[in-house]
Amino acid sequence: MRYWSASAPATATRPRPEAPRDLALQIDEGYLVALSALRMSVKNGIIMRILRDGAPWNEQAASELARRAIDTLVAELSETAVRLSNDSVIAAPTARQSRGARSRRDVARVGHGHDESERLGARSRVMRGVVDRLAEARDDTGFVLNLALRARDDTLGELMQARLTPRVQPQLLSEEEQREAIEGVKADLQLLIDERADY
Repeated sequence: MRYWSASAPATATRPRPEAPRDLALQIDEGYLVALSALRMSVKNGIIMRILRDGAPWNEQAASELARRAIDTLVAELSETAVRLSNDSVIAAPTARQSRGARSRRDVARVGHGHDESERLGARSRVMRGVVDRLAEARDDTGFVLNLALRARDDTLGELMQARLTPRVQPQLLSEEEQREAIEGVKADLQLLIDERADY
């Protein structure tokens, strides 16, 4: 004979998830990730201006490119924060669902809903914190210029690496050809040094 459990509410306590990490620390980490994405975006923009448009390096244009990249990222993260906040509300069990939970399965479902709602809400708060930090940074002309200069330096480094990386099987060169190749590399390095010395 099979015995079924009583219909009394299942009040067994579930282990609570670990307390969320410090919000400020999560915002700091998110901000660092955002800065990395911004540098990549600005670097790609600089490469496109130089290669596609043939435009020379221009500090003001690069700063404006950096500002637009910040605006774009702020808009994307703001939309994500709103979506996560809405998802948090949807995931949260209603008061009626919480009161009506009788079986272990229902209690577990309600608990999972609370946990999911808390997790989504925490992610939304982190996103909003990162957006606030980026909005402050956007108004800091020194930060914007530094972002543009860092992207420029990354671009120059990659271009130099691409030039120095062999793309074909090594060929034997005459001494004259070797001297010309070395002089070309020296000229490129001098150009890089001159450009960096101006800033």
